[in-house]
Amino acid sequence: MAANLPFSKQIFSLLIALNLISSSPKFIRAQDSITYKWEDYQEDNDRIRVVAHYLRVEKELGINTKLSVVRLSDTITGSTPTGEPIQEEGDPNQVPLEDLTDERESIVVSLNHKKEDHTFTFEVSYSDESDYESKGAAVTYARELNKNNTTLQVGYSILDDELTARTLLDPEKKVSHDIFAGVTQVVDAATLLKAGLGYGQENGYLGDPYKVVQQSVAPFPDFPDIKVPFSRRENRPGSREKWFFFTELIRDLEKMNASVQTSYRFFSDDAGIDSHTFAFEWFQRLSEKVVLRPHYRYYRQTATDFYFYDLDKSNIEIIEVDLGQAPYFSSDHRLSKMKTEAYGIKLVWFITDEWELNFKIDRYEMSGLDGVTHPSAYSDADVLTLGGRWWF
Repeated sequence: MAANLPFSKQIFSLLIALNLISSSPKFIRAQDSITYKWEDYQEDNDRIRVVAHYLRVEKELGINTKLSVVRLSDTITGSTPTGEPIQEEGDPNQVPLEDLTDERESIVVSLNHKKEDHTFTFEVSYSDESDYESKGAAVTYARELNKNNTTLQVGYSILDDELTARTLLDPEKKVSHDIFAGVTQVVDAATLLKAGLGYGQENGYLGDPYKVVQQSVAPFPDFPDIKVPFSRRENRPGSREKWFFFTELIRDLEKMNASVQTSYRFFSDDAGIDSHTFAFEWFQRLSEKVVLRPHYRYYRQTATDFYFYDLDKSNIEIIEVDLGQAPYFSSDHRLSKMKTEAYGIKLVWFITDEWELNFKIDRYEMSGLDGVTHPSAYSDADVLTLGGRWWF
């Protein structure tokens, strides 16, 4: 059975892979390289565990063309909330959980070509697991101006997903379109500023086929005071619009033999979620070959308009609702008002001009802010990452 994760999570590991293998501070090289990462994500109390292997191969196809291939394999095990609230006859300190296990294989192939002041990047991706298949493509164009001190960038991506979960009568489709535009500006010899805007649309089956909602119903019309819990699959809208703004500042602190990177991201969708993400990273060069990078990220979001811990205090009668039609409802805690914090440290060792090793440990903490959702729905996790890179 696939992990009970939102569809964005289904490609999240791919994005993580790309981030992990490109985030290390490194010298600019016109060389081929192979990068490998091993990551162990373990939630507290034996909840979700994800063990992942990332491999990227970069190959120069001439002076101005580079090919990159990323392969991701991960295994997901553990348990995750079903969406139901605390049960009267169950554990009073834990919302109901459902066991899961799955394996996922993904690949991303990108081709980057530069011609004078113009850079073109083409990308295709594919991800497959037991009940989910995703195919994607993206194109990006960048133009350098102002003696290469200013770079303008625009891009477009599409994802075509298909779900075949056991809870679905027939396979369901989802299609996502995203566009973005950004600018990178060299402010001075020590400062780089980035900013970008994005817009996206999603259409199709946007729910989680394993999440349910619960409501107390009276099964006997003559005895309205006798109620029993009734659960059914959640019901989300079939379309979604989203927007984001992103800015990042990188500053070289030469006297301290360090650099700092800060960023802010605002996200909003048409279902009521507004989120803010602040991130801070400090790159401290301990020697010519060793870099230490502590980092911190804070995330906070409002709840979606159709989030309910349960439906007992709502005006919705879930027995009478057809899936895919309003009213909409979900008890997925990831759609509630909540916050997350992530912090950790990374050590990068440039052994030689050809070899790099790195080690990273992170702590991830999630908590609810609505005062209604039971705290046991949220989870904390430790993340351990080991990796290396070889230039040749």
